[in-house]
Amino acid sequence: MGRELSCGVEFMRGILLFFNVLFVIVGLALIGLGIYIKVDDNFASILEELANGQKTFEGQSLGFLAFVMIGGGVFTLLIALFGCMGALWNNRCLLYMYALILALLMILELVGFIMAFVNKGNLEKVYKDSLSKALKDAVAKNETGVLTSFHRLEGILECCGAQNISDYGDYPQSLLSEQCKKDPTPQGCSDAIIGLLKKYLGIIGGSLGGVLLLELLGLIGAIVLAKALKNKPDNIVVRGPRRR
Repeated sequence: MGRELSCGVEFMRGILLFFNVLFVIVGLALIGLGIYIKVDDNFASILEELANGQKTFEGQSLGFLAFVMIGGGVFTLLIALFGCMGALWNNRCLLYMYALILALLMILELVGFIMAFVNKGNLEKVYKDSLSKALKDAVAKNETGVLTSFHRLEGILECCGAQNISDYGDYPQSLLSEQCKKDPTPQGCSDAIIGLLKKYLGIIGGSLGGVLLLELLGLIGAIVLAKALKNKPDNIVVRGPRRR
């Protein structure tokens, strides 16, 4: 009777399966968060309404972010499927494909994070200049849909105007949002949005670092297991999932 794979290789196989369970959790979390951003009545969805109603506003990226997160979650689930199948069936082809996809994904994530970090200075231009112009245009043209969305944004972020209440110009005081009536001198909504995004930049970076570490460990585990399966002696029995 042939011998089975060594305890070390079996342990690596179990670790790889564990990593892919984590990938499944991450993928489901991304899909859920993306759906939440699209359907929830929060400031991201309000900004998307502003972008759809006022073409001078350039903050559409937050609305697009939801689709990116949903797509990323689905892609993560597919990666986990390759990893689990390769580990369960001891299929070297699937393991190498899994490792290749992980390597490409890590490169794309690093490039995306670097680009986001380099361009973070554009936040002020996008959410200050364009938001101010969008509000002033809406007031001048009396675009009630855009103004209603902006009033909701002011209530959520406890801000008034894009820069301050002076952005409303000669707009009737009686038609201002409850937030502006209650406190006409808070920070502008553009500063509130920029501050909120910068506040969570470290959390996003730390989360991405943890995901990259997880992907690196999964990459190493897949290559080690594939190499072990390639170099196994002929008298070693490879166990796959049991068939009933």
